[in-house]
Amino acid sequence: MPTRPPHYRRVADDIEAKIRSGEYAPGQQLPSVSEIGELYNVARSTAYRAVKELHARNLIYGQQGQGVFVAESE
Repeated sequence: MPTRPPHYRRVADDIEAKIRSGEYAPGQQLPSVSEIGELYNVARSTAYRAVKELHARNLIYGQQGQGVFVAESE
């Protein structure tokens, strides 16, 4: 039986799909970590790891005190 990816990776993959489909446009603010946790019914720490994963994929960037935004596509 194949192992399922960790929750944070599934959340990150779903948000990445929304970015790639244009549901989240470049420059658009993403929901907060708390909101992502609520949307995906995961712990705040899991949502935070998903956001870190999206940073690592260069899909989003953070602005201190303002939130997290979708990066321009390369």
